Amino acid sequence: MKNLQQKIRHLLGWAMAAAFLVPTLIWAHGAVDIPVSRQVYCYTLPDFWTGPSDPACKAVHEKSDTYPGKQWNEVAKHIVSYNDQSTVETLIPDGQLCSAADPLKNGLNLPLATWHKTTITPQNGKMEVRIIGTAPHVPSFVKIYLSKPGYNAATTELKWSDLDLIHEEQMTVARTDWGSQPPKIAGASGYFKFNVTIPAGRSGDAVLYTRWQRIDPDGEGFYNCSDITIAGGGTPDPLHDLGQFIGSEMDRIKPGDSVHFRIMDDTPAAKEIVDITHKIDQSNVNQNVWGRQVAEQVGSNIAKIGEKNGSNVVFNTTNAAANSVYATKETYTKAMSIIPGGGETPIDQRPPVARITGPTSLVSGQTYTFSGQSSIGYNGKLGFSWTPAGDTEKLDGDTLTFKAFTSTQPAQHIVRLNIFDQQNKKTSRAEFPVTINPADGGSPDQWVEGTEYAAGSIVSNKGSNYKCKPWPYTGWCKGPASAYEPGVGRAWTDAWDKM
Repeated sequence: MKNLQQKIRHLLGWAMAAAFLVPTLIWAHGAVDIPVSRQVYCYTLPDFWTGPSDPACKAVHEKSDTYPGKQWNEVAKHIVSYNDQSTVETLIPDGQLCSAADPLKNGLNLPLATWHKTTITPQNGKMEVRIIGTAPHVPSFVKIYLSKPGYNAATTELKWSDLDLIHEEQMTVARTDWGSQPPKIAGASGYFKFNVTIPAGRSGDAVLYTRWQRIDPDGEGFYNCSDITIAGGGTPDPLHDLGQFIGSEMDRIKPGDSVHFRIMDDTPAAKEIVDITHKIDQSNVNQNVWGRQVAEQVGSNIAKIGEKNGSNVVFNTTNAAANSVYATKETYTKAMSIIPGGGETPIDQRPPVARITGPTSLVSGQTYTFSGQSSIGYNGKLGFSWTPAGDTEKLDGDTLTFKAFTSTQPAQHIVRLNIFDQQNKKTSRAEFPVTINPADGGSPDQWVEGTEYAAGSIVSNKGSNYKCKPWPYTGWCKGPASAYEPGVGRAWTDAWDKM
């Protein structure tokens, strides 16, 4: 037991250190990543921090520096009267919709012809829209707008009168089943997905405007602009833009170095289906030359590299920065780096992605195993560190086995996994909620006004069971009864979830 306590103290210290390293991920919020919003696209570029070569993101950088990208999940506005559309339009005025009226993010409002556009091929007249969240808020609602025919994002800042509301929906549960579509940014813990009907007859360029609104007294809402091209009828476009082929980080390459270019599949292991190492010498040090040489080694059944014109993709040999990677699957990912002097493989700077699989309903006293083997790392072996929901003698390794502690009533707990890339020193954290049930079935205690309840506490009231919501709602669980008595109070849904 002494050894266990030492391990737990070590784990807590490690987790607190990680929390201070990445404070923006702890209580941050979310953004649209399908179709990709302006700030998310710019943030995912390999040269985001050094000065984007993408023309639209470069303009954003010149106007607002790196702030819109760093705050990719907080393009937000607090509006207490969020159900009053006239108030929303007053506080987020015309010309400031894409920045949520934040002057520090004003670059997102620029009228530009070069905004990255996602090609939308309607499926039965619908398109997919996804919001990823580092803390997906429920309850909440979404309103999705499409710019009207004739609106031109290249010449005109977006106004409310330019938009048609095409979808509304209220959400109560965030999903975590990423499947073959992992988030475009590591750290997202859940998502909401919507099948949105596209107005009949629409095709061509447009702006999709998404408003994701929390239902709470604070009134925080998130506002994102996604630039899209709606494909007309006929055969769907088989190619998907993964982004710029050669970023500005490759400008420092010199003779004797090697280019390392990879394309990874959409399996949990992110297996390399393209893995090219290309030597650089005096004859090909110009990226227009080595870029074409690398591009020619990529099989067209996986991707084509160049500028897209209709169904054709042609490599631009005079401006290598203009070329993009067009993959046959939207869920593929790419990476390019420099191997100095042709020596060891360079360190991949992408953060790892922690994932947990295991049972969600446990019985007191029984033994269970959770796995972190589906976690993703890009630089070899990962470090694992678990915070279990109960006692355990093992706190590291890619699996966790422990005996659920004794409980006389159903109790909510969180299994947490922190993983650590030992090469780039980056971390990722996953949380996995479990319910520990009494071995004899048991029953929750009766709710009592004024009692301090922890997040996840389960109580009984008027013949039904309720679970206390997580922070920041937890404090409301103790009452007063007129507002927060489970199933009865006028605002009980702000504090409790009915089981």
